[in-house]
Amino acid sequence: MDYSRTYCNPLPIPDYPRGKACRQPDGGHDFRELADPSVLYHEGKWYLYPSCGMAWVSEDFVSWQHRKMNLDDLGYAPTIVAHRGAFFLTASSTPIYRGSTPLGPWEEVGTASGTDSKPLPHFTDPMMFSDDDGRLYMYWGCGAPGIFGVEMDAGRVNQALTATTLLFAYNPDHVWERFGEFNEDASTSWCEGPWMLKARGRYYLTYAAPGTQWRTYGMGTYVAQSPLGPFVYQQRNPILRDTEGLVRGPGHGCLVRGPRDTLWAFYTCTVCYHHVFERRIGLDPAGFDAEGNLFVLGASETPQWAPGMLEHPELGNDAGLLPMTQSRQAKASSSAPGRVPLYAVDGSMKTWWQPAEGDREPWLEVDLEATFALSALRVIWSEPNLDYERRIVPAPVRYHVEVREAPKGPWCLLFDGCENDTDFPIDYRSFPTRDACAARLIVKETPAGIGTGVVDFALFGTTKQPPPGKYGVWK
Repeated sequence: MDYSRTYCNPLPIPDYPRGKACRQPDGGHDFRELADPSVLYHEGKWYLYPSCGMAWVSEDFVSWQHRKMNLDDLGYAPTIVAHRGAFFLTASSTPIYRGSTPLGPWEEVGTASGTDSKPLPHFTDPMMFSDDDGRLYMYWGCGAPGIFGVEMDAGRVNQALTATTLLFAYNPDHVWERFGEFNEDASTSWCEGPWMLKARGRYYLTYAAPGTQWRTYGMGTYVAQSPLGPFVYQQRNPILRDTEGLVRGPGHGCLVRGPRDTLWAFYTCTVCYHHVFERRIGLDPAGFDAEGNLFVLGASETPQWAPGMLEHPELGNDAGLLPMTQSRQAKASSSAPGRVPLYAVDGSMKTWWQPAEGDREPWLEVDLEATFALSALRVIWSEPNLDYERRIVPAPVRYHVEVREAPKGPWCLLFDGCENDTDFPIDYRSFPTRDACAARLIVKETPAGIGTGVVDFALFGTTKQPPPGKYGVWK
């Protein structure tokens, strides 16, 4: 089977930017970050505008290209909308900008202002929504009060027509909204990241809680018959939540129509090793159940079929490839103190294998303990010595992967990334299916000074059927 039209979370987006928090004085260890995705699907292309950098474009959803604009980083939580033949872009505590294309060039329109001509209060995590009738709305909110909304002037898009309204507030009765790693603190929450979706004649206003640093971070929704409510808490909530694994804490995202009018959810997921805002981006199908409740099918961390491949991905989008390396026996050319080979296959974003200092061609070997048909791989890199101030900065990693088809057979090349010229902090590749019982990652070149770190080395495949009679016959 051809798996070239698959993707895998966290998304393999090139050129991740430096995290915003570590750009500040005493910001701590440098890290990279993308989060709070706002996505526009326009004329067959996906345009991604996340926190910390802009913009990325994909035509097939398998590969993304970084497209620099005259606005490189607006701040946290950008939002993009197509409205009356133009495109409008803004972010937290940022003016609104207008462009004639999804990539600009952008010119300032003005600060989003209330009916009193003063800036909208607490203007954080905004979302602009253009309704079918041409009217324009703004939603925002980041904290315990909840989510706010106003109608904006459709012609003067930075001017509100209605008073600011609290559409819904944090509710401690919704246990998943409670603050903390275990939702243990009912006294507060961060209700944030609103996104409006109109579907089936109703208005679904999604949001995230209880905070981006927690594994309990997720997405919920309220529903109304009009853009400014009144809103009712949907019966099926949260719509997306996952507290374990590589892709955990899926919150603050957007819902976007794609090929064949399918619905897709982009979301933030946590890393939180160097900083609580160290984050990545994922994607999964969304849909509606028989009662009209919105839901998201995810968060997935194995290969999924790309948008356009299935007519109803919300019914099941998994490509059928399993991770064959997780928790298998691993060994390496060397290991730095406390960075053992097992950390590259333990299914955690907070651990990594790192070779010892001076290991010039490090390798990591995994015994699959059986023969599997392999069709894809993923490498998530750590950057242990990243330091922008000292000009130890990201660059492409060059490596190749070899496999053995028999326990004592020769090593054969599976994937050659030695000519890689793209900076992929997360690298996902598919290839023609190959049988293997062991695999070896050989790192040939890393960015100067950064060093080698492997958060996850995964090979995805299917089970080979055992020889007839090997395990007897079940009756």
